[in-house]
Amino acid sequence: MVEETFTAPTPREAFELAREKYGAFSQLTLLRATQTRTQKGKLRARIVVAVPEEDYLASIGIDEEEELIGEIYQLRDQMERMKSAIQPSRGKEIVAEVKTLMRKKGINEAWLDRLIDPLAGESVVEDKSLLVSYVLEEMDDKLKVKPEADSSPISLMLVGPTGVGKTTTLAKLAARFALDPAHPRSVAILNLDTFRVGAYEQMEHYAAILGITHIKVDTVEGFKDALEQVRNHDTVLIDTAGVSPYDIGRLAQTAEFLRSLPAHTIEAALVISATAKYDDIVAIYDHFSFLDIGSVVLTKLDETRRIGEVLGFVLEKGLPVSYVSSGQRVPDDLEIADKEQILLRFVEELHV
Repeated sequence: MVEETFTAPTPREAFELAREKYGAFSQLTLLRATQTRTQKGKLRARIVVAVPEEDYLASIGIDEEEELIGEIYQLRDQMERMKSAIQPSRGKEIVAEVKTLMRKKGINEAWLDRLIDPLAGESVVEDKSLLVSYVLEEMDDKLKVKPEADSSPISLMLVGPTGVGKTTTLAKLAARFALDPAHPRSVAILNLDTFRVGAYEQMEHYAAILGITHIKVDTVEGFKDALEQVRNHDTVLIDTAGVSPYDIGRLAQTAEFLRSLPAHTIEAALVISATAKYDDIVAIYDHFSFLDIGSVVLTKLDETRRIGEVLGFVLEKGLPVSYVSSGQRVPDDLEIADKEQILLRFVEELHV
């Protein structure tokens, strides 16, 4: 039923108006009736009647078919509102799924939050495949690799914890530069590893095979003298002792060597094993960061199928990767870092 109001001088006359509009057979029900007097002294009555809905619609020119169409449009509007309410929830579910997937593969949570959270409400978060593709594209955009210098002088110090393969990596670099048929370099190795038993002898063996200069360094003054001896070499590689990030004494000694060289530019490259866990990598970096790390060398890629931890680290810190090592063969198992190959390995992880 629909309520409608009629006015006339008397309630009876008002009701007659309702009858005239709807006819004698319409089921009108009187709901309320009032009568007042105007300022000019005339009577005025107002009645409210309940009118059958179909009679009311017919009176304003809407038939049942048009009414049905109107209801359909109303239902459609309601469904659209419900869909809009559901989509954000679905988007949140997909975001959570993608973040969980990436975190399980080693990508840092804070980096993911900064990347994905601003997308809230965008269509990309409503499709899992699309969101994963977006994250991979951002990785490709933000991952840095450092090209190898073709002709300019190189002074590179390898630093890092014990057991990551610094000495083997340095031997590979020395062989790469000394034996390059296109651009052979004069290479010198300075050995600061005075702690590990046999470290000097091992590198001396490599140097003898390659026919390159190898000097053992014990003190800061000895370091300065050694650098003066090799100043005409266009490639100087410096081997350091494997240091636990918690061995403050050895860290301080390595820092002392670097800080003693205001006139000599040496890049410190942090050597990290691809098998390391994210939290351990961060601890290593935090303890070596005072050396102003210029690049990262990844080793032991052949020992793991999971590189997400170290990939997440270099993305978070914005550090370029210079070289990757995937075996013990000198110099075959050392390559210049290739962004496409690094990301391809990670993409393969997503399906494991």
